[in-house]
Amino acid sequence: MKTKIEEILLQMCLMDDTFMTVAMDGNTEAISHIISTVLQRKVNIVSVITQKTVHNTRGKKIVMDVFAMDDHGNVYVIEMENNPTRAKVPRMQYYSDMVSNIIVQTGTAYSQIKNRTVICLTRGDAAKTGQPVSRSITEWKDTDRGTKPYGQIVYVNVRENRGNDPISVLCRDLVQKDYRKITDPILRESCRRTKEGDRKEVMCDKIRQLQAETRKEERARAAQREKMLKKEVERVRQDAEQERYNYLRGMVEAKIPVETISSILHMSVDAVRKQASLLGCVL
Repeated sequence: MKTKIEEILLQMCLMDDTFMTVAMDGNTEAISHIISTVLQRKVNIVSVITQKTVHNTRGKKIVMDVFAMDDHGNVYVIEMENNPTRAKVPRMQYYSDMVSNIIVQTGTAYSQIKNRTVICLTRGDAAKTGQPVSRSITEWKDTDRGTKPYGQIVYVNVRENRGNDPISVLCRDLVQKDYRKITDPILRESCRRTKEGDRKEVMCDKIRQLQAETRKEERARAAQREKMLKKEVERVRQDAEQERYNYLRGMVEAKIPVETISSILHMSVDAVRKQASLLGCVL
């Protein structure tokens, strides 16, 4: 009988960034396949780091799902985003710009800056083009052979996977929960290792960690809600108290007998006299 953690693992696919993190970490063969398929040309990836953290000069950080480099020194970033509203072009442009903090060193000639590509795999048309794959050139550089692009953002809508072309097949593989039904043998083996093989325990630990973080966030939200509720109760109490004081002042100024005021406001006679005194009224 499978544990709850194992049941959760069975429902995960490569479009889950946590699952992708474990399945693709150091997996140059699988990342080469994904990038080559998306760019429609052979790319030989030699280095893969998942969940790479990069800071800008003012301390703002980003975490790249997949950071890869090919055998020519070109850099590729893969972002998994199930919510297309979080995958807008300015964000991906910022990711592309942040790559410069890594690849451009002091003394590097501008003509020698390596190419960088951000690939955003998303469940929806984040680029708003109506196309399964959208490309935009973000940077150009001058070379001896003319101006050439060296920065680009590529959006892949994994929902648009109804065809039999390589990208459609890749999209179906990315959202497939049953690794046995994945078409590409490289991705199929990567998922098998993560769900049943040598990377399974690492993945289970990640799920436990996520659950712990979720519980912590839920407790924090509950505490915040309780704090806000107490604040609102106190505000209502103060408003009610102020309203009662206003009634008291009005009745005292109208020379209503103290016993009548006591009965209306549900206060003792002594309490009415004391409060009236604090308000500068004489009974």
